[in-house]
Amino acid sequence: MTVQYSNDVLDSLIAPSVSLFESAEIPDMSNYAKESAHWMSNYFLNSLLRAKYQFPMSAYAYNFLRRAQFAFSEHEHARQATAEFLSKGKQSPAIYAKALFHWECFLGQAWHAYALLVTAWEASAFKKNDGSIEQRLNSIYNQMKHVESRIENGQILANATVPVWLDNSGLRSIDSTLSYEETAEILRDLAKYADALSDPFTAKDKLDESDEDAI
Repeated sequence: MTVQYSNDVLDSLIAPSVSLFESAEIPDMSNYAKESAHWMSNYFLNSLLRAKYQFPMSAYAYNFLRRAQFAFSEHEHARQATAEFLSKGKQSPAIYAKALFHWECFLGQAWHAYALLVTAWEASAFKKNDGSIEQRLNSIYNQMKHVESRIENGQILANATVPVWLDNSGLRSIDSTLSYEETAEILRDLAKYADALSDPFTAKDKLDESDEDAI
């Protein structure tokens, strides 16, 4: 007979409100960008055979593409682990921890991808507390990364296990949220730049075209 733990046990020992976590409509982005698994290889070959960026843009592009590629793969791992947790009746702390790990990896890769772009282009990803997706991505990621300071400063729920948890709509903390659809929007945005930057020979034209389409 499988043991079924009480809601109080689940909420106190796995994550806040996990007993209310019933579904997660996480967009499947695994096939959105057909070249996402090959951005690094494409960049290498295009730099070898077609054209190369000058330093430091070459370093910015390399590391952006590395981050963007693994943001896609970690998002898929997180989506699958989240679905696995729900399918097992929300009773597995190990699977929940695996899902949180992959979400944290996704957030980190995505945020550092943005940070590389805005540094290369001497821009900013967001204004302080502007509520943008980029600002909340940075906030949620830092809360997961710096869990020790969140605990020390009382910035998690009383008797909670983690500062960031999963709910039916997305990732949540006491002062920030990021929906599952917004995680997909982040990937769409990163893919636009990654597809362009992976070929130094055509990058400028593709980025200019992208800017025109956004007008």
